[in-house]
Amino acid sequence: MQRYTAGEQNLAVSFAFIAGFVDSIGFLFLGGVFLSFMSGNTTRIATAAVDGNPDLALLAGSAVAFFLLGVMEGALIRRLAMRRVRPDRVREVVMVNMCVLFSLSSLLVLLDAPRAAIIVASLGIGAMNSIFERAGEVAIPLTYMTGTLVKMGQRFVDAFFGGSHAAWLGHLKMWAGLTVGAFTGALTYRYLGIASLLPVTLLTWTATGIAMLVRMYGRRHGAVVKIQVEPS
Repeated sequence: MQRYTAGEQNLAVSFAFIAGFVDSIGFLFLGGVFLSFMSGNTTRIATAAVDGNPDLALLAGSAVAFFLLGVMEGALIRRLAMRRVRPDRVREVVMVNMCVLFSLSSLLVLLDAPRAAIIVASLGIGAMNSIFERAGEVAIPLTYMTGTLVKMGQRFVDAFFGGSHAAWLGHLKMWAGLTVGAFTGALTYRYLGIASLLPVTLLTWTATGIAMLVRMYGRRHGAVVKIQVEPS
């Protein structure tokens, strides 16, 4: 994380917050199935199948499938954008695509189609992972934190052998962003139910709009907009 600009880090943490928020909504609505934690859903599939609960296994399997479709959709949008817009605008196209998916999800909530809304929200979560991408690979994972926690632990140990504390603190910020988002989503769902997708959609558009304005300001004033890949 320390290899990214402060603005990029803040944007990544913001979207991790949104991912946690939406994942909590999906988890509570679906009764224990995740929208972003596919390792957990895979375990759900296996345990439900062994326990003789085919409905839960099918539900968890569907969540995996829709997440994967979202990842593919986001990757497709990014590949098409790379052919049609300037390189420094590709990320903006991917962010707007995510916002459109969440907006469609909110519209389905208003049309009293909650299950369809959750499906589209799952697509949005999957597509989100193409925001920070380099050479066809995810540079900053936004919706899953296992790898982030592994890196945080490794960089924490490195700090005692001459490494920088900023390294593990950056990963801690990402995990904290998703965690706070999950708490916020759960609390919001307690009062609004599936309609919680509406405020998080507004929040997503707000974060995207601010990011685009900052990047536009940077272009006009000669700032370099760049993406760097953190070494593994």
